[in-house]
Amino acid sequence: MRAQPELSGSAKRDHDRSKLNDATAVNFVSQIKVLSRIVQRFALTSLEPAVSACKSLSSKEPIELAVVGQFKSGKSSLLNVVLGDELLPVGVLPVTAVVTRVAAGTRTIVCVTHLDDEVEEIEPVRLADFVTEAGNSQNWRQVSTVDVFTPAMRDFLGIRLVDTPGLGSVFAHDTATTRAWMPHLAVILVAVSADRPLSDEDLQLITDARQSAPRVAIVLTKVDLLTDAEREQVTAFLDRTLHDRLHVHLPVLPFSSRVDTERWLRQLREGILLPVAQNVAREREGALSHKIAHLAKSCREYLSLGLHAAERTESERRHFRNALFDEKVNIDVLRDELRLAEAALCATARPALERLLLDRLPKLQQHINRDLAAELPTWQENLAGQLRRYDAWMSERLIAELTPLCTAAAATASEIVRTAETRYHRGLDAFRDRLCRNILEATGIHVSSPSWEAVQPELPTIPVNVGQTFMIHWDLLWWLLPMTLVGGLFRRHALRRAPEQCEMNLQRLISAWTDTTCQALSDLRSKAEAWVESELATLDRLLRKQFVESAAFRDALHEIAPFVTTASASNPE
Repeated sequence: MRAQPELSGSAKRDHDRSKLNDATAVNFVSQIKVLSRIVQRFALTSLEPAVSACKSLSSKEPIELAVVGQFKSGKSSLLNVVLGDELLPVGVLPVTAVVTRVAAGTRTIVCVTHLDDEVEEIEPVRLADFVTEAGNSQNWRQVSTVDVFTPAMRDFLGIRLVDTPGLGSVFAHDTATTRAWMPHLAVILVAVSADRPLSDEDLQLITDARQSAPRVAIVLTKVDLLTDAEREQVTAFLDRTLHDRLHVHLPVLPFSSRVDTERWLRQLREGILLPVAQNVAREREGALSHKIAHLAKSCREYLSLGLHAAERTESERRHFRNALFDEKVNIDVLRDELRLAEAALCATARPALERLLLDRLPKLQQHINRDLAAELPTWQENLAGQLRRYDAWMSERLIAELTPLCTAAAATASEIVRTAETRYHRGLDAFRDRLCRNILEATGIHVSSPSWEAVQPELPTIPVNVGQTFMIHWDLLWWLLPMTLVGGLFRRHALRRAPEQCEMNLQRLISAWTDTTCQALSDLRSKAEAWVESELATLDRLLRKQFVESAAFRDALHEIAPFVTTASASNPE
């Protein structure tokens, strides 16, 4: 592995000043150790990701400022404008497949870290081979992260700009990758496209971003699609909706990579990028305080519940458990609801795929027959040779014609899985709210159980397999049947069979994608059930604690008391 480019002397001094002073760093590390030990001691498994995020941010690595958003919201284009170079790949299809980080360096180099921790340096022109779906489909290159070092970041020492895969693309692993990265971020820019402003998915993303980082801003991309008056209307709509739905006001920065770019870039630099870069130590401290406060608050809620149970008699503890786990939070009822949702969506898979693909059948048959009719007269082999040539030609053409349809089927399948995620999420959020309400009514303790973070199962690439072409074994008779006698019959039979082959293989593709979609729905539902079972098991363990353990709860609550501050909902100034 080659080290990152050395910074100049003055730049290195600026970078060093971006780190926390020793006393502050030691204090944060101490708090994180205490919280980590408590999470492990009381098996608070749902809080483990928050502990990991705090540890990451407390290191000496640059803080990370990420652009997140739905796929094709203009994230990579925005970062390219900031960098003043077409460094990051962009395209008309979902592009970014791997988290790409950009930091300061004396020259431009790209370092690829693989899942086995091996690092290789590549030429910048090869970046797309490692970070895009086209060059690294389903991450077959086994890439963990890609780090780009460039002099273009000299104004932003101490921070890394992060380009994340888009949420909601046909590639489920894109969403999973971005969701897993968010807790580690210090500053988050949520890209919202002007052509589809503030969907429910955007609102959920903003909610998640605010839980992860103290500084969040909205970047309204593609404003070149709007007039000045329309842009003001959309901006007002964003502000009003954020206030009404999330009770928050966030900066909204218009942006376009096509029109009036310098104006929007200046606002972005002066409003967010330079203030963060000039005060990296303060931003790191603010982000750590934010994350530790939220983690400590969650720990306190669980510990308070455990102490409440430990100080009661066995009959009182039994009463609490019965009150908490009443028919409103019956896990069997939730399982039935999730499985009904799965079954309903699975039932839609084949009809949806048939509507999509069978509509393409006439055109597919027309293309195959037209090209086959032109091809057959050019073949000069004997019957056996022409049979083999027909098989090879038909396989090659069907694969070429069906592969784009396979991509379209993947998009439909992914949309069904995303619908399932939304429904499962809705059911789990309602379940969690009922559970938290029961806890509050039974004990007077408010527990804000973390939300389920859905990790969509990856939809595998479905290979296009072509079945047997001829139903009779003409090849056994080739030596008896000279082409001068049977050539016309063979060609007519081939052309007659071709449309059937198209339909048969299209139906096979529909069946394969139906099975894959239903399996993905089942996998996602299983993960949702496992999350609920884990959370209920945590609460049940806490409610079974006995008096002898009350001292441990008190000691833990006393330890974290100094860390529990009111987590500000607003961004730092």
